[in-house]
Amino acid sequence: MKPEIRKFEDTDRDEVRKIAISTATGYPRTDLQLVGDLLTDYYVTYEPEHLLVAERKGRVIGYLSGCFDSAHCRWVKTFRVIPKAIFKAFFRGEIGWKEVRYLGSLAYVAIHGGTRNNPPDGYPAHFHINVAEGARGLGIGSKLVEKFLTILKEADVSGVHVRVRQNDKRASDFFKKFGFSREYGYPTLLADGKEFRTSRSIIYTKDL
Repeated sequence: MKPEIRKFEDTDRDEVRKIAISTATGYPRTDLQLVGDLLTDYYVTYEPEHLLVAERKGRVIGYLSGCFDSAHCRWVKTFRVIPKAIFKAFFRGEIGWKEVRYLGSLAYVAIHGGTRNNPPDGYPAHFHINVAEGARGLGIGSKLVEKFLTILKEADVSGVHVRVRQNDKRASDFFKKFGFSREYGYPTLLADGKEFRTSRSIIYTKDL
């Protein structure tokens, strides 16, 4: 049975969250609920109309979390989503020393020019794709991207950008297939086992 690509419904919230948590890399893993909040809360709460899901046999097996205005998204995440997620984690008693170190290190990297800043001029939209591990290799990611690019064009959005981790050739080739071009890189922070390390992410853009 071919997967159906459709718009997100509130009843999909838990399934989207489960996929995000189970496939996340580069984050501290002590409190998985914190990871789920950081990765999904903006999209399911503030911009659910631009979130797509792939469903097969009544089960969500992938999603695309889309955003039309990345500058606004960044503001909401900084002043609403992230503080709320941290407060909830503290309230659960699940913020450990590792999370404190991660957040402190992330702030240091941001102050010194790291992490993604404002979106590239002319490319206000962005999106993330996530497919459950057992459902990969079925072309679901391509179908999600095709649908979202159509939505962006119909809304007359000027351009879209995505983030790819440095040296992830598979992801780079995937987006190049859709006409994305490499723009620039920036430093980011990853949790690697019990330690943290700086890495780089690459921004790819596409005119619409």
